[in-house]
Amino acid sequence: MVSSRKLGLAGAVLATALVASGCASATPGAAAIVGDTRITERELTQQVEEVLKAQGRPVDSASEALVVTTLDRMITSQLVEQIAKEQGITITQGELDATIANYAEASGGRQAFEDALLAQDLAPDDIEELFRVNILAQKMGMILDPGGTPETQSASIFAAVAAYSEEVGTEVSPRYGSWDPAGLVVGPAPNDLSAPIQFS
Repeated sequence: MVSSRKLGLAGAVLATALVASGCASATPGAAAIVGDTRITERELTQQVEEVLKAQGRPVDSASEALVVTTLDRMITSQLVEQIAKEQGITITQGELDATIANYAEASGGRQAFEDALLAQDLAPDDIEELFRVNILAQKMGMILDPGGTPETQSASIFAAVAAYSEEVGTEVSPRYGSWDPAGLVVGPAPNDLSAPIQFS
């Protein structure tokens, strides 16, 4: 089975364990803003609904934890994507397919692999994108800490993504919480800005 440690940081970056917040300025309809990129509330809702459908649960049964975990992953993935683009880091479809196949084999087959990820709130349709971000992060770690151990490369990746998050500006709509760039997580919203999570 794929260990939860290998699926670290809200599932945004797998093998490396990576995977100025300003809520008031987030634009309407945006769940989060990462630099110049908007993660819309609809995109967040769709990813949450995909998980619920795959788990056989009603689409209106989303818990706050599921929503926040999904948003964590989406934000961190976007940060890694942006850094990789700036640094010219790319992957091939062959690399992606081989990595997923290796994880599936280690998990006891494709179905067991998908079931393990679904138990950690990742829908099958999102697996390829998750692993693509993972490979980008692994390559980033090799650039940041050439010759380092997986642990030191992971630390280098985390530090680089956290610093980039502050540099470009990462904001979360107060209805979901507030962004903690140091921890790369969505935390509680300020008491005067908190609002219940609702999906239409």
